[in-house]
Amino acid sequence: MKNIKVNSKLIKKGDVFLCIHDSILDRHKFINDKNIKKASLIITDKDINTNKKYIKVNNTNDTYYELLNRYYKYPLKNIKLIGITGTDGKTTTSEITYNLLKNFFNASYLGTNGLKYNDKEITTKNTTAPLEELFKITSTLNKENIKYLVMETSSEGLLHNRCYNVPFFIGALTNITSDHLNVHKTFNNYLNEKIKLFKQTKYLSILNKDDKSFNKIKKYTKKYITYGKNKSTYTISNIKYYEDHTTFDITYKNKIYNINSPYLGIFNVYNLTCAIAIVNTIINDIDKVLDKIKYLKEVSGRMNIIDSKKGYKVVLDYAHTTNATYEVLNFINKIKKDGRIITVAGCAGGRDSSKRKDIGKIISNFSDIAIFTKDDPRYENINDIFSDMTKNINKKNYILIKNRKKAIYKALSLAKEKDYVLILGKGKDNYMAIKNKYKKYNDYKVIKKKLFI
Repeated sequence: MKNIKVNSKLIKKGDVFLCIHDSILDRHKFINDKNIKKASLIITDKDINTNKKYIKVNNTNDTYYELLNRYYKYPLKNIKLIGITGTDGKTTTSEITYNLLKNFFNASYLGTNGLKYNDKEITTKNTTAPLEELFKITSTLNKENIKYLVMETSSEGLLHNRCYNVPFFIGALTNITSDHLNVHKTFNNYLNEKIKLFKQTKYLSILNKDDKSFNKIKKYTKKYITYGKNKSTYTISNIKYYEDHTTFDITYKNKIYNINSPYLGIFNVYNLTCAIAIVNTIINDIDKVLDKIKYLKEVSGRMNIIDSKKGYKVVLDYAHTTNATYEVLNFINKIKKDGRIITVAGCAGGRDSSKRKDIGKIISNFSDIAIFTKDDPRYENINDIFSDMTKNINKKNYILIKNRKKAIYKALSLAKEKDYVLILGKGKDNYMAIKNKYKKYNDYKVIKKKLFI
């Protein structure tokens, strides 16, 4: 927004500094920073000690929301927001929902893989866009006559008020397992941030009935439907796994529908079913929704299978949580025949370190060869990350290679016919976060160059 800033570092001469706040960060703490001298006015909801001119309001978060509404001419009124949250599966479920929905309406997607609408793909910085960016984006989407926005809604986005007061038409849950405890401190705090989405959902919540937190989350919904193996609105059964597809049944309104999915693994059975439930809620014609499944394509960086000329397969996936790592490895163990599993993975620096020992042990236990390497170390020493990852491993089947490109090359050089080489953690990210810099790096390009694809 012109001349109004909530980040003190971005203030220029004459700007207004608005002190918004959340449970982690209160911008009032920056009012005496040197950069604030450039501001012409401070908007606060507290009594402050400053020589600068300031206005006190009841709640700066409410003021910010209203200012954005006025500036962008109330763009949220003209678009229906579909918020999807969960520890794993947000990106896949959101992309599938978007790709199904755009068969029937002008739809858009916003999340880890950027902003997508009308065949445009625009890179964005955050999984869940900051509030100002969301208003700017929805204002643009209004001009493009977009009726629906499918957006990933992360716990950190909710924590930092990126969805403050935002009215969601539909809110959907993939799953909730322990993660991001470096930020949320406890699982209960983490869960409560996820629950915010459902408190702000105006029409319908779509919940995973098999999730352990289902009974708690449903209490905060106005109206909900369910999906899962347990008897649900959309009941999943008869799952069969193959190397290149998955089949399963959905029982909906006492009728059984046979699904032939291009996606792999139990986690994608849930992701696809959630997407089907969302889209069918909107168009109310399940046959039409299911007819579009055959046109779905793989989601970038999620369970992407690459065939090598030597007869082994490379699996590129974004799995970086304990649950996702387990699910991917468990699935590959189910479908592999005589070959081995060689896994390349790391753990990010500056993130939840408590999960590293579990991820390392899972990879060691479910792989024939594990290669631990760099994955966005930021300010942490890679040797400390390795130490965390290997502390609970009882097998001697792992190798430590700091350079991620060399680690991938090593895995591919070891691979033989019928083997699976899993490259986990970064998907198709185009960077490696080292200290405060984002250096160009991409797993897929490394694989592609080595395999001469």
